[in-house]
Amino acid sequence: DVFVKASAAVTAGLVAHIQSAAADDSGSLAAAYAYRSGGLPSLRPLGLGLLQRYEGYVEAPAASNRKQIFITFDFPSDWLQLDKLGGGIQYVDQRNGDKLYVLRAPLPEGESLVTVPKAFFASSIFDPAGDIVRSGTVIEGGKTSKSTLLNECAPADQEGCRNRRRLILKYDTVTGSGIQTVERRGLVDAYEVDGTAYMLVTSSNAVKFEAKGKERDTVEAICDS
Repeated sequence: DVFVKASAAVTAGLVAHIQSAAADDSGSLAAAYAYRSGGLPSLRPLGLGLLQRYEGYVEAPAASNRKQIFITFDFPSDWLQLDKLGGGIQYVDQRNGDKLYVLRAPLPEGESLVTVPKAFFASSIFDPAGDIVRSGTVIEGGKTSKSTLLNECAPADQEGCRNRRRLILKYDTVTGSGIQTVERRGLVDAYEVDGTAYMLVTSSNAVKFEAKGKERDTVEAICDS
């Protein structure tokens, strides 16, 4: 029954949303979906229509004075949206399984996006309590192989300045049969807002990513946008 399936999907999304909010309040450092806020996003075609621009709002950290945070990024227009009813932001390239997620994770006390060790990102994103693993993705291993600081804000900088960091993750996913593992690469574009890291995360096949062909160009363009 379509209605039953839709109702189950809504219920699952609400449960995940409540659990993520609870984790945010409990001091967990596991990465959760940055849930949409303020209505549906705008998806605007770019150029010849091969790309589209996502513009919308996500929830601010629980302790923030802000209610929501504006986000925008460009990605291929033929990528399929996942979790439409749950409120998370996920898209997949159905041809090769590449994905993008928008996540958030509280930074450890006393740390900033600039100072936190790079190992934090893989640990947070692949935490069993985090939304990627809880959604059903089986992860083996997981480490941050490279970290680059793209922007560091000084205390005197204006309010609009945001620390920004780019990272590469190495990890394996386990197939549905539980027999075969697939080596993957994650590309993370992270910003800091009120003590929380907001992360645009892409996932790609490791062989194609390291080959530096079209697949890598695509995910790098997403993070660069």
